[in-house]
Formats: sequence, C-alpha cells, structure tokens
Amino acid sequence: MSRSGIIYGDSNTGKSTAAKHFSHYIYERTGKCTLLLSMDGGGWGPMQPEIDAGVISAYRCNTEIPLPTLQYISKGYFPADTNETEATRNNLTRIDWNKFGGFIVEGVTSISEAIMRHLADKQIKTGEDATSPFHQRVLVEGRVETVTFAGNSKAHFGFAQKSLYSLIMNFIGLPCDYVLFTGLESRSEDDDRTPIYGPQIAGKKASSKIPSWVGQCIHAQDFPVSVTVQVPDPADPKKLVDSTVFKNMTRMYYEKHPDPVTNIMYPANSRVIPEKYEELQKAYPGGFFVPGLTEGFDKFLHTLDALIGSQVNAVGEWRRKVDARFRAAREQAAAGAGTATGVTALAGNGHAATTPVTTTATTTTATATK
Repeated sequence: MSRSGIIYGDSNTGKSTAAKHFSHYIYERTGKCTLLLSMDGGGWGPMQPEIDAGVISAYRCNTEIPLPTLQYISKGYFPADTNETEATRNNLTRIDWNKFGGFIVEGVTSISEAIMRHLADKQIKTGEDATSPFHQRVLVEGRVETVTFAGNSKAHFGFAQKSLYSLIMNFIGLPCDYVLFTGLESRSEDDDRTPIYGPQIAGKKASSKIPSWVGQCIHAQDFPVSVTVQVPDPADPKKLVDSTVFKNMTRMYYEKHPDPVTNIMYPANSRVIPEKYEELQKAYPGGFFVPGLTEGFDKFLHTLDALIGSQVNAVGEWRRKVDARFRAAREQAAAGAGTATGVTALAGNGHAATTPVTTTATTTTATATK
C-alpha cells in the first residue's frame, strides 16, 4: 500500500508545478520514474520537460467513456500507447513497478465531473432517471444526427462520489511509493447551510470527505503582492517609469488555516508523527511552505522523511534500552529461581525427616489413650 496525498487549490496556484517537483522526489528517493494520469483541461505544460526526459510517463484519459479505463488504471494497468486516447483501441497492460515509483492523478475534480457528465449525456439510470432529457439535431457530413442532453439526477451525485472513492482506494492500494492527487478547491454548504471548504468533487457535502480518504492534504492558496517595475512611458516610449503591478504568491499549507476574507477554515494536514510536529513547524513556520520554480513540494517531502527517520532511530534506541532492562530482569529472576530451588530442597528434606516422628507420636498417644 502506497503513501498518498492531495494538493488542492484554485487554478494557477502551482499544483502542476508541485506535481513536477513530486516526480523529482520520487526519482531521488527510489531511482524510478513517475506515472501521470491527466483529465484536467489545462494540460501538463509545467511537467513537459520531465515528460521529454522520461522522468514522467503521461497519459490523458478520454472523458467520453472514462470509467472502464479509470477502473483498470487504478488497479495497476497503463496504456501501451500513451498517444492513443480512444479506449477501445488502446491496449491496457500491467505496470512494471520496477520502473515506476510514483503516480500523479490530475485530478479528482475532473474525474468526478467527467463521470457526472457521462451519466447525464448517456441518460444512465443509477437509481433515478436523468432529469429533463431533450433532443437536438445537427447536420454532420451530410446526414442529420440527433444528440440527446439531460440533467443529472440526485442518484448520480451519490454514484459519482462512490465511484471516485473506489478509484482513490484502488490507487492507494498500488505497490508504489506515493500516489499524489490534485484537485480544485470548493466553497460549498452543508444541509444546515454551514460553509464547507475543501477539494471540489460532485455534491455539496463531498468537499469535506476527500481529506479523510488520503494521507497528506495540502491547500494551495495565492495572495496578490504588489511589485514596482519599470515600464515604457506611454508619453515617451524611450523613457522608463515606475508602475505597480500585482503578482500572485502561493503558499502551500500543511495545517488548517482560515480564509483571509471569511475566516472559514480550509482543511489541511501533514501526517507528520506527533513527536516531530514542533520540528516541522520550525522548518516551515506558519503552517505553510512557499514553493519555488525549481523546488517546493519535493523539499517538503524530503523534510518529512528526515523527521520520520530520526524518530525511527530514537524509537529503536528506546527499544534497545527497554529490551536490555527486561533481559537483565529475566537473568536476575533466573538466578534467584536457582537459589530458591536449593532452599526449597533443604526445607523438603527437613520436613520429610520430621514427618515420621510426628506420625509416631500421634500413634503412641492414641494407643496410650486406649
């Protein structure tokens, strides 16, 4: 069973860049490459150098009929031809885990939306019929085609959530080192209108579920930062004038934190062992790290590995001390047991010697009485 985590946030908060850095971490840790399953429309631009170098093997899943392909990939299969997107023409073969140590799944939001869209478009019944179906005609290559559209039923939301949960559990069960999921962030409400923030999937109440399905949960949040730069003067292009522009700075939170506007908490956790939490906060004060262009999430994971490794050594030393104490106690008990055996033997001989005397005395007394 692999380790797992999710990075979620708005668009342009560095999720794909973090996935790029994640592939570096996997290669440095295991010497193996990383698989990428993408269903996000934004593509994998930041990871293209790693794909070209063979560090990442990428495949974009066709959203037309996604479930069969996703089911098999989540169980340890991958397309033989990563350029072929048609499910019925692409042979899925078993993954060689001697070559791959990590898996990137982009992303949970796109997967749930693709399932919902497919259920509605095909009017698939999962407990209830698709709602309000209607038909439209269009001329395609000289012939009139009829296309059917429909809305999702309430049962579709439950089906999509259960399907996504099943897929995530399958991915986590793969025999690799780490599976990383990505997703967009959601601001929704519970039945009692309590605001819920978290990864976005189908259904209002589903956002709070994802963090409990995986290990680490990282929230990527951007902040506008004003920067003064020099630009050509509109009145005289040969001159430069100061101009204030806004750039986004991203923080990746590993612990719960409030939204700066609403004060509602975003879920996040590092899964660091309790004994090392203070050291993690010293390394990354404020409950977040700031990713860069060349490193970020990979450095964070290496830090966690170092903290866990040091605690394992501490626990090993503690166990050796406890084992030594128990061993000394057993040896002392064994030595004491030998001494006690000798004393018992003497006491037994004495008792055996006095028993006939007592018996004789009792007999004699009885005879005298008679």
